[in-house]
Amino acid sequence: MRVVAVSSGISWVEVPEADLRVLCGCPADSVKHLIKRGLIVPAERGGVSFETGPNAILLSDVSLQNGAFCNLSEFPILQMLYRQGMIIPGHPNCVGRKPLIMGLAQQVEGQLEYVMRGNYGLLSEDEMMAAGVPADMAAEWMRMKLRFAFGAIRPPRDLLDTCIIGDTPAILQGGVTVRRLELNVFEFAYKGETAVVDLNLGVGRTYETPYHLGYHNL
Repeated sequence: MRVVAVSSGISWVEVPEADLRVLCGCPADSVKHLIKRGLIVPAERGGVSFETGPNAILLSDVSLQNGAFCNLSEFPILQMLYRQGMIIPGHPNCVGRKPLIMGLAQQVEGQLEYVMRGNYGLLSEDEMMAAGVPADMAAEWMRMKLRFAFGAIRPPRDLLDTCIIGDTPAILQGGVTVRRLELNVFEFAYKGETAVVDLNLGVGRTYETPYHLGYHNL
């Protein structure tokens, strides 16, 4: 089992034997942090270029810490679906497996709706027209949207698997288990090996930016 402390409030747990790579914590810029740490890299198989990366996300138990949003899973999930190729027909990584999000039931349900809107935006011509788009333009936009969506607007549970972590250990891919030790503290276990990740931010701490732009005289 491999554990990487990626950044404040973000960890990576990897169990190669179970083909499980978990992004633990997904605040803003978590994908950029993974790229910076070399946990998302370019790859190629069968002449197809794609990115590596996580195939599961462990959500924070709380929505906010020190004024910052904790669960912004849209971009990590879109990276899995499109840049890893898990949803692209004919892609070597499109094998029927879906990204997994796990955590408290309330957090998981909220992320399903969030990802639905993040992936598709407005879902019908009626919604577009209600926002002030003319009918003919709404029809054209919907046609384009469906083309990029491979022909259909799919509900979030068609795109994602979920796992609710309650009072007992949850069983994940390949026999890995995860359980909550206390608020935002989790233990992963696999074949006698364990790892603990803490998604809590310390007092006065906030999520870090992945890049620093320096200072320039104007």
